[in-house]
Amino acid sequence: MLPVNGHGLKAAGLSHLVVEVDDLAVADFYRDTLGFTAAGTDMIGDCGSSVALGGADGTFLVLSERKDRPDLSATGVHQAYAVGHDARRRIEERLAVQGIEVRTYKEDRPAEERDNFYFFDPAGNRVQLVASAARNGGAPALDHAAIQVANMWWAETFYIGTLACAVEHRVGWKTEDYARAQLWADGKEDMAPGTRRMDKRYTSMVNQRAVPRVNLQIYLRIGEVPFALYLANQHFQEPPEEALVGTPRTAFAVTESILDATRRRLAETNWPFVGPRTETDGPVRQALFFKDPGGNFIELCVRADA
Repeated sequence: MLPVNGHGLKAAGLSHLVVEVDDLAVADFYRDTLGFTAAGTDMIGDCGSSVALGGADGTFLVLSERKDRPDLSATGVHQAYAVGHDARRRIEERLAVQGIEVRTYKEDRPAEERDNFYFFDPAGNRVQLVASAARNGGAPALDHAAIQVANMWWAETFYIGTLACAVEHRVGWKTEDYARAQLWADGKEDMAPGTRRMDKRYTSMVNQRAVPRVNLQIYLRIGEVPFALYLANQHFQEPPEEALVGTPRTAFAVTESILDATRRRLAETNWPFVGPRTETDGPVRQALFFKDPGGNFIELCVRADA
């Protein structure tokens, strides 16, 4: 377990999310349609050619340009932003004008049962808008991110064993989860892509050639931040083994003591990392970088305004 007063990895919130797009002009959509504010270009390191957009509480959404990025539309990967109820209604109207469909998938995480509001940005990234009574105006807040992993046991070992993150909810461990998979297969529930699948039966002993199954999901709680892990439903090329800093990236805002404790825990378990690196400009004062077992880039940072 992570030795921080007997507790595991905790974050005060998300510092920034780095999302890949094929054209940085997508920033106009996030500004004009969703309400983020223009913040600058290439202002956060190790993001390549990028545009930063300001969110609530000094956080940033960073759009990083990549022409050969994978198509994640059939996966559970998404980013979620919190907006006020009125703001979400206005955004829905703007999306309708642009011909962008809003999907209201049935939620697996109980805390999101009333936040089933999803759509794709112009670059094909899935976006969720969480309606929050605390957000009466201003730019959207970074709420949570969902990533995928190729092996859930490895991911559990790392996030729950090594980093001692708290588990909020699991999907795929109960019979009722598979009953809902059957409802999905029967067309009675609209589940998000990447959460259900049809498994082919390699036998001639039964008439049913495919059966509905749940893709395993674990919802973590890293301090104040929800963080979702989805089991990948297809193979994707992972970054090179030696690459420890890159995009897309989820950056958590932590204290200096949490950052140092995590560094020590990673070192004790011989898990590769970079940093802590001191930054002299921009919103980040110190940053620690590593990659999880699924090849996802993670950053822990002490913000300059902390």
